[in-house]
Parts: sequence; structure tokens; C-alpha cells
Amino acid sequence: MKQKARHFTAACLIISIAVSAAACGQSGTAKSEQVTEAGVFTAETLYPEMILTKEEMLSDYDAMWKAVKENYPFFGVLSRNNPEHPDYYDEVIGDYRRQIINMQQEGDAAMWEFITIVSGSLYDVCGLTGHAGILNPHYFRELDVNEKYIREYPELQPWVDVSNRPEVISFYDYYDYLLTFLTGAGEEMEGEDEDKEHNGVPALGLHMERLGDKGDTAYVRADSFDDSRMEEEVPEIRDFLEAAEDCGNLIIDIRGNEGGNTVYWEEAFVRPNLTEPLTYRLVRLMRDTALAGQFYGSFYQGSNLSAEEVKNDPRYSEFPEEDKRGLALAREIVTTIEPEDSGSVFRGRIWLLTGPSVYSSSEAFAVFCRETGFATLVGQRTGGSNSGGAILYELPASHLLIQFDVEYCLNGDGSCNMEMGTAPDIESDEPLQTVLDIIADKR
Repeated sequence: MKQKARHFTAACLIISIAVSAAACGQSGTAKSEQVTEAGVFTAETLYPEMILTKEEMLSDYDAMWKAVKENYPFFGVLSRNNPEHPDYYDEVIGDYRRQIINMQQEGDAAMWEFITIVSGSLYDVCGLTGHAGILNPHYFRELDVNEKYIREYPELQPWVDVSNRPEVISFYDYYDYLLTFLTGAGEEMEGEDEDKEHNGVPALGLHMERLGDKGDTAYVRADSFDDSRMEEEVPEIRDFLEAAEDCGNLIIDIRGNEGGNTVYWEEAFVRPNLTEPLTYRLVRLMRDTALAGQFYGSFYQGSNLSAEEVKNDPRYSEFPEEDKRGLALAREIVTTIEPEDSGSVFRGRIWLLTGPSVYSSSEAFAVFCRETGFATLVGQRTGGSNSGGAILYELPASHLLIQFDVEYCLNGDGSCNMEMGTAPDIESDEPLQTVLDIIADKR
């Protein structure tokens, strides 16, 4: 059964792992009797019921890694990325477990150290592969956006159910309390990405200008497709493109864009510039487990595509054999983007600049352009991660939430999109200059 792609699951649940990890590495200066690398805590806690024993911490840690190993489909990718030590992750998991065993802190300081250990272990094992990480309080609160769409997208219910559990809400109130001991942690956590730079330009920005001696090439750099920016930025982009409709070329630069919401790029760049519908196809697989089924079971119900068909399909000759093991369910996602009634705004050639920092929904944009020919990809291979969105797992004792992907997305040749990303049509280390040179040569 062909299924319509759902936008909001990925948009609302794909969280910045870098931010989540950084939230566990801030420093503070409050007076206290207990000092950790993360900060300084008072001897007394206002939340004694939240303090775990060492045995409970170990139980949470072991349950977490059991869940990850049973559901996360990218251990083959991790091993191939570390050919000299393909089973490194078991050693890393064991090293962090021993940190819990040897923990000397108590009370709030111990809980902060536990959160740091959980976050560190996920990052050191998975890195940026498969959206694995903890949810810090800032991003936990952002899950509230799911409730706005629950009537239109009932498949979001599992995410809403987990984030609305009273025990989870109580834990995140406590997590907020811990952060108050870290100087400015909350403010830094919410705004830190805006202060970073990517290749010398401010991140999370939108930049638009006309390039060329005659100003006949439109250029848009979007550093994020974040939900919160859509209302402001999508109309700005549309206005710019309408004003630049006389340009012969449009360059869309997403080299530093790590994702957000697929609706952003559909509404800003695609729908206004279509004269006819464009359709593209994705194939995803996952393991048949209770946890994966809790979140994605409804997406696979009634699928006419079996995992065995996909594994044996000669079109997918690059599907790694070690990755096939355990993948028991498959689905085909066919998405059609319709043009607007007003017709195409921009009728020139469209170029998409890509690089290794392109992830998640920006990766989905690259895949769409490559599959449909909407734009010519120029630059470097993308970072991948065109998944359906991370699931949530609640640690049983602490009720801390972690997230990780359970869906394995194939490229057209069967290679793993998470691993291989999307190859450009034209490879270049200086893609903007390359496109400008091509345009100049054709004049």
C-alpha cells in the first residue's frame, strides 16, 4: 500500500543531538558542598523522590542499551565507520557503566552525573548517526507542538502519550531544577545555536541576494528549516523569489542546514515553483519489535511491500548484508507535491548546494531534488539521515527520555541513506563558485 508521507513527525521529533549533549556539559558557580565537572550543587535537594540509588541508575542504563540494541538499525553503519575496532560500542557502553559503579557523588550531583553519563554514552557510541541522544528540558517542552496536530495526524499519539506521562513531566521539572544550578544554562541552551558560525557566517540565518555582474542570479542561503522560523521566513523567501522572477538561475544553499521541518522547503521553494505535480518514492525498513511498533506500527499496517522483497530486489544491490539482519518490516512512501494554483513563480534553472552538514529534513530536500530533478545538486555528499523521525524511550526508574531512529531508509541503489547520504550531480569543494562559473560559461 502506498502511504502519504507525514511531515510533522520528523519536524517535531528530530531533535538536535549536539544541543542535547551540550546541555549536559555546562558549567556553574553556585555555592554548594558537592562539586561535579558540570557544576556545583547544594547538599540538600528539593526533590528527594527523584534521587536514584546506584542500583536504579544501573538498571536504567542497562534497560536503555537493551532497547537501543533491539531497535536501532545502524550498528552495522557504526562498525563500518570504525573498521579497525568494529565492536567498539560494547567497550564504550561498558566504560560508561563503570562510571556509574564508581560514582562518588550523592543527591543532585549524582543525578546530574548520571544524566551526563547517559548522554555521553549515546554520543560516543552513535555520534550523529540516527538521532540518538537525550532530550533536554528545552526540547522536551517543544514536544507540545505535537498536540496541535494530533487531530489531523493521529499517528502522533504515541509521542504525545509518552511526553504527557505524569512521571515524565515530573522528571523534567526536576531536570529544570538541576539546570538552575548551572549559570545561565537555560538561556544558553535555548540560544546557543544562534551564536555559532558555519563557514564564517552566522548559523540559523536566512540570507538572500542577487549575484552576478547583472544581478541575474538569485541566491538564498537557509541555515535551518526549523519549525519556529517558518511563519516569518517562508513569506520572505516567496517575496524574494517573486521579485527575482526575471533571474535565469536560482541557487539554494543548504550546506550548513541540519534540518527542521520538511514543510518549510516544500512551501518556500517547491510548491511556488511547480507547473505540475512532482512525485518521489522512498523505501524504509525497521525491526518488528514492540517498541518500534508502538510508534511506527500503524505506518506499516497493510503494507504490500515485504522486507524479503526489498532485500532480494536487484535494484538494491548496495544494501549491506549485515544491515539486512533483523529488518523484518518494509514500507513504500510515495509523496506527491502539488503546485500552487497561481503557477510557477521562478522559471529559471534551480541549483541546490549541498555538503556533509546536510541532515534530516534538509537531507529530505536533497533526496527530493535528486529523485525528481527539481534542482541540480552541486557540492559534496550530504550527511544523510532521511529517517521518519526518532522514537522516544522512557528510562524506567528516572523517567528521562532518550530518542533514536528505528527506520532504515534506502537510497535508490540500496545503500543506507544514514551512512552514504545523497551524492551531488556535480561534485565540488567550492560549489557556489562552480555554479557561478557554469552560469557564466553558458552566457
